[in-house]
Order: sequence, then structure tokens, then C-alpha cells
Amino acid sequence: MIAGHARVEQFLVPQNIVRHIVVTVDNLPRHKVAVELRPVKPTGGETVTAAQGAVTTLGEANFERYAPLARAVQGTDVKALAVVYERLYPLFQQAYEDLGYPGKYFNDRLVEVIDNLLQTPEVPAPIPVVQPKVFWEYADASLENRSAGQKLLIRMGPQNARVIKAKLREFRAEIVNKK
Repeated sequence: MIAGHARVEQFLVPQNIVRHIVVTVDNLPRHKVAVELRPVKPTGGETVTAAQGAVTTLGEANFERYAPLARAVQGTDVKALAVVYERLYPLFQQAYEDLGYPGKYFNDRLVEVIDNLLQTPEVPAPIPVVQPKVFWEYADASLENRSAGQKLLIRMGPQNARVIKAKLREFRAEIVNKK
């Protein structure tokens, strides 16, 4: 078993999951991700901020919103996940080609995206944010200009991001060694 079935299931959107995984993986290193096509349910609640004088930062409670997902990922059996991925690979490949990438390999894109995510800097809290319109943005332009996947890892907080990145390293090793 990849992880506790109920533990993982609570985060997944099962409809069209292979296609949604492929679309999301392809979008993570870009500036935006198609929210309606994500294979994972949105994190509950709204962004939690804290005021520190005139500066607004992501609050510790915001990082806690991502802790259940990080715990589920931490409990994932990466070897079992890699076996499932290998068995379903023809479906992932077909979905990738259907996105407009004939002759290219989804596994290559997945490794490229994992590498992009692993390059996410560890940003110590507190992380300053601004709200120029509806959505919060990082006050530091070098963070705001990062890929959607990197910004998500930063938004999760340093501890949760470390957990996710550790599992990504393990999974990358599995899928590169098997191909």
C-alpha cells in the first residue's frame, strides 16, 4: 500500500486523476497552475497572515494548514508509489501526448519538474506578503517571480517543504533508476 488509504484519499480528487496529475505536473514550473485541474483538493481555510508592525507575514497557522498533507506525504511508501506509477505509465504518457507533446516523454517532464521543485529555496519564517488585489503575494519579488510549484512549497512553510522535498528526492531516485 502506498500509504494509509483513507489518509491519502482525503486529499485527492479522483475524477480524471491521471489527466489532472499530468496537467498539474506540466504547469508546476510555470507561473500559474490550473486550479480546477489539480488532482489534490484545495487546502482548507484561507491564507492566514500575521501583522508584525507595518509588515504582514504568513502566519504560523498558515503553515499548519498544510501539515496534514505533509504528514500524509511523509507516510507515503515511495517504492510502492513508483511501482504504481510504472504500471500506470502508459496512461500518463498518453495524457501527456494528448496535451500536445507527441514524441516527448512524461517521465522526462516529471523529473524536470521535480528538479525545479527541489531548487526551491528554504525561506525562513516570517515570510512577508502583500495583498495588492484579491490574492496574497510575496513581498519579495524574487519569491513572487518563482514558479507556481516553488511558491506553493514556500507557502507551506519551511518544515512542511522539507518533508515534501525529501519525498520528491526519494521518488526521483526511484523513477530515474527504473527507466
